[in-house]
Amino acid sequence: MLFPSLLVAGVLPALALGATPQLAKYRALAKKNGGLLSLDAAQYDELTSTPRDYSVSIVLTALGAQYKCQPCQLLQPEYQLLAKQWNSAPKQDGEDHFFAYLDFAKGAPIFQRLGLQTAPTFQLWMPTEGPRAKDKVGPESVDFGRTGFRADSISSYLRANAELDSLVFTRPVDKSKLIKTGAILGGSVLGAIKAWPILRIVLTRSYLWSTMTCIVILLMTSGYMWNQIRHPLYVQAGRDGQVNYIAGGYQTQLGAETHIVAAMYGILGFSAYTLAYIIPKLGDPVRQRLGVYVWTGVFVVMAGVLMNVFQMKQPGSQ
Repeated sequence: MLFPSLLVAGVLPALALGATPQLAKYRALAKKNGGLLSLDAAQYDELTSTPRDYSVSIVLTALGAQYKCQPCQLLQPEYQLLAKQWNSAPKQDGEDHFFAYLDFAKGAPIFQRLGLQTAPTFQLWMPTEGPRAKDKVGPESVDFGRTGFRADSISSYLRANAELDSLVFTRPVDKSKLIKTGAILGGSVLGAIKAWPILRIVLTRSYLWSTMTCIVILLMTSGYMWNQIRHPLYVQAGRDGQVNYIAGGYQTQLGAETHIVAAMYGILGFSAYTLAYIIPKLGDPVRQRLGVYVWTGVFVVMAGVLMNVFQMKQPGSQ
């Protein structure tokens, strides 16, 4: 009857001895520092040495004001927030992972050894032992252009590539922003109640809604939303030094191009409206005939200009 107890007593120390010494050391340091390890050159070498029965993500950064590294300043609070959540999150067996960073002020020899000229740089070191072990001993460099600096995108990358199923980031609620938004909404509601007699008169005018609808249609058909998403240049200098207001190709456009196209659409629409609704109401036949000639000419000329713009966008089209 003593055999099972003796077996368990013998196995547990063996399992404890199987863990690498740096695992227990840095696990305690991570817990003490809110989940984020601040390394120096020696600790960097120790944490990344083999064998490793844990994974570690390391940001090599330059946080000093003298370096003027804006991406480093943007990344650090997001990375710290992710590390803090991981430190308190429940984890599955074999999901030992550390979040660490190495500042240039404390790890200049590492930067020189790696030949780094820019910061921040993100490394992912996978275990060399255990269920998540990989054959690659060195780090996997992570492109911030693909992940971005936000904690949620970094967590998605690590969950997929470091096999950390328990790493699910949830952005905490910004209470100050919530209070500010509530105050603005409350003030807006009170203001609307006080001004309702005037607002009712304005909101029930059909011509106002018609005007607003036409403006929105002109903006959207001319590419306003594309500009808001892509933030293109307003104008662009050509190779000959001349200013271009129209960008070549249908895959891009300039800010001025939106205004030009919207103006042409507006003139075309107003010409059609004038010919259909205003000219027929003129009592004088001479003025009516003259109006037809003038506004038909405006419509034809503006349509030709618009077709010329399309030809500039794609010279090969007919």
